Amino acid sequence: MTINDIYKRIISNFKILGLGKVFAGLCSALTIFILARHSGVEGFGILAIAISIVEVGNVILSLRVWESSTKFLGSFINESEKVSQLLIWSLKLALKSSLASNLLICIFSYYFINDLFEIDFSISALVLTYSFFYLFNTSNEIMDGFLRTYNKYLYILINNITSNLIRLIFIFIIIKTYDDLVILIAGMGTSIIVGFLFRIFFIKRTFNEKNISLSFGTEKINDYKKEFLGFAVSTHSANMINLANEKNLGVLLIGYLVGPFYAGLFKAARSIVKIIRRIMDPLLDIIYPEFISLVNKGRTKDLKKLIFNSTKILSIISIIVGSLIFILSEEIIIIFFGSEYINSAFALNLLIIAALINNASYWITPWILAINKPKYLLFITISVSFAYILTLYPLIINLEHIGAAYSGILRASITLLLGLYFFNKFMNKKTT
Repeated sequence: MTINDIYKRIISNFKILGLGKVFAGLCSALTIFILARHSGVEGFGILAIAISIVEVGNVILSLRVWESSTKFLGSFINESEKVSQLLIWSLKLALKSSLASNLLICIFSYYFINDLFEIDFSISALVLTYSFFYLFNTSNEIMDGFLRTYNKYLYILINNITSNLIRLIFIFIIIKTYDDLVILIAGMGTSIIVGFLFRIFFIKRTFNEKNISLSFGTEKINDYKKEFLGFAVSTHSANMINLANEKNLGVLLIGYLVGPFYAGLFKAARSIVKIIRRIMDPLLDIIYPEFISLVNKGRTKDLKKLIFNSTKILSIISIIVGSLIFILSEEIIIIFFGSEYINSAFALNLLIIAALINNASYWITPWILAINKPKYLLFITISVSFAYILTLYPLIINLEHIGAAYSGILRASITLLLGLYFFNKFMNKKTT
């Protein structure tokens, strides 16, 4: 397959997945807008803090399995029995890891979390509720990796649209009938469960289409387990060190240091900026298997072309969308969130800059994973985390949510610069 054929396949899949991301993003945005207006700035901030506790906790405690699963599935794509065994074994591993992770988060929250946040509400009840739904998140990531490996982006589109639409409907009904943050956060978690069930259905259908028989044994992959776990531990360790890059950490620290009101403002600004992120998400989902394929075939020049051209197009689109949001930032906030959120406007403008830099560096992590150079990722994550954490605390203390936005620009800039450095270093070695 030529590089032009790969471009055509990426564009075709981008259209399918992009459509799903746009509609799912619209449903997700409407859900956030409804919640924000209904809960008020402080209530919205409390919900954001609880969700951030669960998601940040899982970054630290839950083994990162999906990247290893996607990498090995791509290598075994023509060996159906290995694919079946690897997928099922990965799902079991992910569920066990997620169960242990969320159990520890629940225990910690039950005994300690209410003492850490000076809020007149039991955050532990929200954390316990959301943790139940989040059990299935890592499994969802693994199944998405499988569907991408077999080019089943239409199934991902259907799932994204359906699960987000159902969550929007649930939240709308809950708001009309209850005034309880615990029930609201349960409604937020429904898309994870619904997505899990839909993915199982699509996995089964793909098995039938590809004549893959269900195999619960592991004899075909026993020789790869050690390498698989080593790769998973490496990516998980890098992810832990890269905690500073976790999108929820800013919300969590703002809530802890200056209160849920400012956490609500920051969450509102971040929710609008997610529109720019949505442009990148389909490409990020599609590109990792393509990188793995080109690396496995030794097509370094084609890999370089793919990175350059995809980044150029993504950056142009992102700048156009980001400029519109920047110009209309105050109007967008008032229309969708209400005038009580207007103080998030400057933070929104800063986060737009961070998002544009972040989109320009979308290729760094999947490229590093594809070339199997975890030491590159380790160095980047350590450097970025050190700089981010060093600046985040004093900036939040002095500038509240705006300080976190400034730190976001710094984080994105360092990531891009270090990614370019290692890319040039790697390519120079390949050409000498």
